[in-house]
Amino acid sequence: MAASKNGRDNLRAYRVATTNRGSVYYKVVTFDGGYRGWIYGGKSTSKFAGGVASYDTTKTATAPSSSAVYTLKSSAVSSTANKAFYAQPAWAQYKVGRAKVNGATLTSTSAYKDTQFTFSAAVTNREGDTFYKIATAPGATDLVGQWVAASAVTSPSEFNASTQVKINIATVHGNVVDSFNYAPKNVTSSEGTAVDLSGDSDLSSEATQAATKAGYTLSTTDNINKAALKAATIGGTVTLYATKSDQVTMNTKVFIASADPTQQPTVANTTTDTSVDSAAKAANLITLPSNTTFAPFTGALDAAYTSADALAYLNGNATLKTLYSPKFQDTNASGTKTWYEYVYTPSSATPSTFTKGGTLNAVYTATKTATTAPSTSTSTNTSTGALENKAAKDTPAGTSTGSAPVVTAPTAGTPAH
Repeated sequence: MAASKNGRDNLRAYRVATTNRGSVYYKVVTFDGGYRGWIYGGKSTSKFAGGVASYDTTKTATAPSSSAVYTLKSSAVSSTANKAFYAQPAWAQYKVGRAKVNGATLTSTSAYKDTQFTFSAAVTNREGDTFYKIATAPGATDLVGQWVAASAVTSPSEFNASTQVKINIATVHGNVVDSFNYAPKNVTSSEGTAVDLSGDSDLSSEATQAATKAGYTLSTTDNINKAALKAATIGGTVTLYATKSDQVTMNTKVFIASADPTQQPTVANTTTDTSVDSAAKAANLITLPSNTTFAPFTGALDAAYTSADALAYLNGNATLKTLYSPKFQDTNASGTKTWYEYVYTPSSATPSTFTKGGTLNAVYTATKTATTAPSTSTSTNTSTGALENKAAKDTPAGTSTGSAPVVTAPTAGTPAH
């Protein structure tokens, strides 16, 4: 174990005992739990001796420039696994493993597909694997301070002419709309070596995704692009041509998070009422905003958007970043009747793709807030179920569908009704 290059063989000492002869023993366990028992530790509890020695599980490494921006490699993006993010570098601490978000172990990375990271530190573990400490992650601040495997990220600005090909995505007029560096698999040759990428499915997938993200449609099998990929060389640049994608707009379907975390969010209804006669009737009810003409959620047809993208849109929209229930009266802590309303703010959104007639599914958190009395009194309690997008079928996983009211983003200048 002393000569091992495997972090699983690190030991944690968690108990100490001294025999009647003054010998010190430590109760230890390997980081993978494979071995557990007592080991001789010398004659003093103030320092390790005998069969154990203190050991730094990581060593400081050179971190990227603090201004260098990195993103996840396509191979590290998964909806079912997380092999990228860690609470601490792998095997650095006993029973500290994958990153946690909102207290739960992260089990997928697809929500961070387009997140841009910068780093503040770097270390290597016993295996020699390098990990970067995340300094910034716009739209994904829950990962700041945690660690990512260096092998899982790439920087578009760093080009290795000995192993990579630079791929430009350009319009038919030659304007470059995106670019990335691609390392062909199983290529050990040096700069200038010819490499045929026309049949490389990983390259095709990455190029298509890059084009779609930029709002364009690209085919790597058309004659011009296929010829360019056939003529690729290590250290060279390949330009692939794309055409502008159709732009589509999405409505927003609102779900209200339950106070009980074990319960699924409930689809919200909308109403024109400004007040109701009880808190129960106000729950999960949204008074239609007075300003219903606002910028819709827009993107290229079939382009993917992340939860962070959707939340950025909602929080950047003056109407959708805060919604309100009808007002209601309730007794406060002093026993006095007070007017309240539920204030709804976005807390999460379902990642998906831009589709015609689709909806952005967003979960809002409700906060009971004291307010002023309504200027007019209404208590019909009739939900309008208004502005329903009848083509929308999506709901967050496990969410009861019920009715499907949405807050829509009408065409500019057209009042909602």
